[in-house]
Amino acid sequence: MQNERTVADDLIVLGNAVPDVISDERITVCTAGFSKELGLVRIYPVPPISHMKRWNIVRVPLERNPKDTRSESWKIQGSKSEWDQISRKIELKGSVEETKKIPLLEDLSSRFGVDCVEQLNEKLVSLGLVEPRIISYQLEARENLEKSTQLSLDSEEPFLTIKNYPQRPVISYRCQNCKTKGPHSQQVLEWGIYEWLRRHPKETQKVWENLHMKESGYYRSFLVGNLALFRTSFVIISMFRKKLRVETPTAQVGLGFQ
Repeated sequence: MQNERTVADDLIVLGNAVPDVISDERITVCTAGFSKELGLVRIYPVPPISHMKRWNIVRVPLERNPKDTRSESWKIQGSKSEWDQISRKIELKGSVEETKKIPLLEDLSSRFGVDCVEQLNEKLVSLGLVEPRIISYQLEARENLEKSTQLSLDSEEPFLTIKNYPQRPVISYRCQNCKTKGPHSQQVLEWGIYEWLRRHPKETQKVWENLHMKESGYYRSFLVGNLALFRTSFVIISMFRKKLRVETPTAQVGLGFQ
């Protein structure tokens, strides 16, 4: 398994975690995606600037990460020795059409969804989808805040990594058929949420309004994954929220309907 290599021709990007800094000072993100051949995958490290954007369909050469034994985990071929050029290996092939996103999510939920996160622990699976019943949400103060920021990446603004954000979003929820006594309380790592917090430091609480947290009429699911060092602890990698279409009844002329 350690020397396994493959090329994902049809990888659909499902989300990116907020950037972090690894031991050799590289700034990276962890990308989650779906491949028909490989199923749900985790790719790490990935450069922050690349075609790995949610809903993009990409072609990317992969190999096993010897430092991560989880079966869903991969890295881009040559990511260590060719890091400065690695984004060129990620080829954009297209993107998922808007009308196909909910059907795709429903298909993924039928294949990789669980009634409760605890089932992922039981099956020793590190990625899965749940349909949450949201109970509460909050922005917690970060205990390990680092005020020194990284060098900018093609921008005049400082580039923030996870420990540069003074707050971290946390959501409490119940699964469809929860197995635990209390609700799940999990940190959200979705990069887009952190970017909103960075751009609107005086309106941080509005992030929940943007996410339509308890608003009806939305398809909602979470892509969750466990932590490499704490395999029983899960975080929310990506939050899917798509407004459901409301079919308007067709007017029936001549039958008294308006």
